[in-house]
Amino acid sequence: MPIDYRIDVTRGMVLTTATGILTDQELMAHKRRLLGDAAFHGDLVELSDVRSVERLDVTPEGIGQFVQQDISDARKLEQYRLAIVASEDVVFGMARMYQTRTSSHLPNVKVFRTLEDAEAWLGRAS
Repeated sequence: MPIDYRIDVTRGMVLTTATGILTDQELMAHKRRLLGDAAFHGDLVELSDVRSVERLDVTPEGIGQFVQQDISDARKLEQYRLAIVASEDVVFGMARMYQTRTSSHLPNVKVFRTLEDAEAWLGRAS
């Protein structure tokens, strides 16, 4: 699977990486796996590093489904903060689309070009 994560309890952080070809289905599977993880709770922050995605097969409709899932899980995500790090323009643009579409119910999502800026925003520098 091109999306993997680990929960760093010490830092209060989910570290997610995506590589290769990323699809709508893989994004949804990741969201479901993460939210179903017994170690996950809404007070964590997530650093999602998508700089190694080689091809993005994510559609606007898939982003819409992802946003709908966030709406369903809103109570679980009230304090959640997500920083997405994307270097490629297409990946950055789709991440910004997600940020914009989810802003009314999950306002703590932000997209960055550098890992350092994302970590600083999350308050979890390595």
